[in-house]
Amino acid sequence: MAYFSNGTDGYCFDEECSTCKYGEESCPIAFVQAFYNYDAVNNDVATKILDHLVSNDGKCFMKALF
Repeated sequence: MAYFSNGTDGYCFDEECSTCKYGEESCPIAFVQAFYNYDAVNNDVATKILDHLVSNDGKCFMKALF
């Protein structure tokens, strides 16, 4: 589960998203990562799910499937 403590840390994820086919619109992966990240940190199942979506270095694992 990627955790970015500030905007500078999250730049790598922003860069990854900028090359996505969804372009300017947020894809479901980016939405889930941004919206549920703080709540998921204390939930084992949610953390495991997010671990399969985005790595700590901001790489989107689902991008290859799109």
